Amino acid sequence: MMLAFWIGATEASLAGPLIGTVEGQLEENSWPIWVSDGFDSYGEALKQRYSSLETYPRTGKRGRPRVPKLVVSPQLRYAQVVKERDGRHRIIRVFKRNVYGKVDLQTVGTVCVERHNLNLRHENRRLARKTIAFSKDVDGLTEQMSLYQAYFNFVRLNRGLRHHVLSCDHGQRKWRFDTPAIAAGLTDHPWSFKELMASKIYIND
Repeated sequence: MMLAFWIGATEASLAGPLIGTVEGQLEENSWPIWVSDGFDSYGEALKQRYSSLETYPRTGKRGRPRVPKLVVSPQLRYAQVVKERDGRHRIIRVFKRNVYGKVDLQTVGTVCVERHNLNLRHENRRLARKTIAFSKDVDGLTEQMSLYQAYFNFVRLNRGLRHHVLSCDHGQRKWRFDTPAIAAGLTDHPWSFKELMASKIYIND
């Protein structure tokens, strides 16, 4: 699912707020596996959010004050998929690494989020660079992205969420595609765009 989005001038400025928004959509006391590319802003934002200050004695002569140290929670799990490039910006090596906690590196990747970013730019003209449709107003872009988030979760069929169904006519197995909201148990059918726009959303503050 598209849990959250955040609009910012740079990736470094939006890493912290985006992580906080995603955390608010998860179950309480849940510890997901965080995965990103090799950009260090996400790791630093996670460190600041899931760390606590502990005091350790400073080594050396007696009588010196204790120095507080930022200690990352042992429950935090964060891995990176790093792409190394040469001088012509071509990828020469891709490797994975654990940053915090212990993560099975065979199970992590950035393919899904990279594909999602492609879908965002392909289906939302406000994100198409170097075109007249590119959004120049933050409020307008926020409203458009909110609409697209609801459309993506409830209306748009996802080819990655498919399963076999039995055809009533010939007894053959066919594919049926679901939406992320169906996979998450939020609804039992794909919504039409009319149904989405006519639904009342109740938000409890």
